[in-house]
Amino acid sequence: MLAGGAEELSGPAVAVFDTLYATSTRNDEAHLTPRPFDAARDGLVVGEGAATLVLEEYEHARARGARIHAEVVGFGCNSDGAHMTQPSANTMARAMQLALDDAQLHGDAIAYVNAHGTATDRGDVAESAATAQTFGARMPISSLKSYIGHTLGACGAIEAWWTIEMMKRNWYAPTLNLTQVDPACAPLDYITGAGREMDAEYAMSNNFAFGGINTSLIFRRVR
Repeated sequence: MLAGGAEELSGPAVAVFDTLYATSTRNDEAHLTPRPFDAARDGLVVGEGAATLVLEEYEHARARGARIHAEVVGFGCNSDGAHMTQPSANTMARAMQLALDDAQLHGDAIAYVNAHGTATDRGDVAESAATAQTFGARMPISSLKSYIGHTLGACGAIEAWWTIEMMKRNWYAPTLNLTQVDPACAPLDYITGAGREMDAEYAMSNNFAFGGINTSLIFRRVR
């Protein structure tokens, strides 16, 4: 099975986000935006890209000697549909708990969370609250969108691949441009600076779309 996504930048798509006042206006300081979870964030940056992952039943892949990069051990998906742009922290937390239940894991087993982290005002606050609600303040977290922007329909696959690559290397990327965490964001272990070396058996990757569409994936590292 192939699972992935692709997004090509287009004027109308960007215009939609502009009409929602969701995009960054730092046109003269592109290197300083987006700023997920930062007190000075001013919106997302639209990106483009593509990624495809090959999914195969674990024992079948082992039997044929395939190179296994990681195992998908749990997923959770829901939709609150309450508001187009106002996210619900409780529903986000529910998606994460559904993934943990599917994987038959306790929250303590997860060593890292890749945040959806778009650098929008309401989104970052709600997501940080949901993550803290699920895991507590000890959870290491960063946003890969600080590197490539919000790739829309491609972001789930791209960030899943990136999370797997970090697990393989025992190194987790920091959130770029995060210099002062917004006091409105929940207390978490935000990874900044030069990144962090960690030995993680399980990691979670989250994507929370406009309209309350929430997805959470849990990966197990395969040595």
